[in-house]
Amino acid sequence: MRSDFRRAVLAACLAATFAHADDVPPTKVAVPAIPVIADATCWNAQPHDVVAALRQCARKGVQAVTLPVRRGPDGAPYAASSYARTACQPGTDCVPLADALALKPAPALLLQTSPALLDEVQAAVLRADAAGRVQVQPMLERPIGDAAPDTIAPGLSYWHVARTAPRPMMLHVLEIDLSTPGLSFVVTPGAPANGGEFVAEKTSSFARREHLAAAINATYFLPFDGGHLLDKPYVPAAGQAVTVDGVSIAQGHQDSGYANADPRSNGSLCLHGQRVAITLRACPAGTTDAVGAGPVLLLDGKTQPLEAKRREYYLDTEPRTAIGIDKAHRRMWWVVVDGRQAGYSEGITLPELTALLRELGADSAMNLDGGGSSTMVLRRDGKPAVVNSPIHTGIPGRERPVGNHLGLRLDAAP
Repeated sequence: MRSDFRRAVLAACLAATFAHADDVPPTKVAVPAIPVIADATCWNAQPHDVVAALRQCARKGVQAVTLPVRRGPDGAPYAASSYARTACQPGTDCVPLADALALKPAPALLLQTSPALLDEVQAAVLRADAAGRVQVQPMLERPIGDAAPDTIAPGLSYWHVARTAPRPMMLHVLEIDLSTPGLSFVVTPGAPANGGEFVAEKTSSFARREHLAAAINATYFLPFDGGHLLDKPYVPAAGQAVTVDGVSIAQGHQDSGYANADPRSNGSLCLHGQRVAITLRACPAGTTDAVGAGPVLLLDGKTQPLEAKRREYYLDTEPRTAIGIDKAHRRMWWVVVDGRQAGYSEGITLPELTALLRELGADSAMNLDGGGSSTMVLRRDGKPAVVNSPIHTGIPGRERPVGNHLGLRLDAAP
């Protein structure tokens, strides 16, 4: 990424970047607001024509123009006029971002975009060699307050809860009825490349590719470098080779073994059809799918001891992803708690997460990879959508490419 573009993005958000959930947050710094000179009158003659309006602004000598960016029907970023509908349809008031960036002469641009589109916008700006005259402002898009349980598909109920004590926390819960006809679990299949077991992929991309009703991030992975917007990119980028630190079995094929270098990763979720189990041991024969992670939080109703050497990891308030199963193995819960977002959701400790899972009804439970990796995706209106607020590279709502995932498929998924 070019340094001037990094500065442009940094000017719009905090450059606080974290790795896994055991990272120590850096000192918060104040970031000045982006200086914008935008004369709305240059849009008056062509309010529904982005290209014509930008040319008009350039002729009037306007120094900078604020331009919303939305996802088009083809998934690409589109530049939109303020009159364009939320759903961007190709037309004069909603044009491919590449077309808007190609205009010369043109005013400087402040692109206001959803964090979900940030990577695509960044790539478009760099391809257009426009980093010197473009700034990017990620816009907050995250749920607020409480939401009552919503049946998003047969056997799947989702809700989120905003708690204020002992600190602000946004909790996302998916409850799964394991007896639901047509329900099956999906684990990311291995993709060996360049010495790795998988290629890094966003959870939403995995859910879209596999036509899933729901998905979450799963196992710890390497290589990992949280990166900094000013200094270096995040590693791994989407498509780069990674190795997960724990077992990973997909459709009966073991893509990663049980041996791992991370003492946190002491458990496995073992799956066979609709039968599920969390174990401290290797999965039993006949297991068709599995993900490893940890630490195991609950087993047979008993709270599991936490490793004394990693006290800061267990007691720090961080974004977390976890799974729980009831004693009868009839219900399962996926939980994501957002974090590192002051005043909104500041994370949860592992003892607090254990208590939350027990409160839901879990008899066994396991922590998964967390921090900026924590992501929950649900299919809504026929499309996968991130429902929590991930915190990849310190940007609320920005999703991280991760090593592997756990998904749910329904024969009649909406």
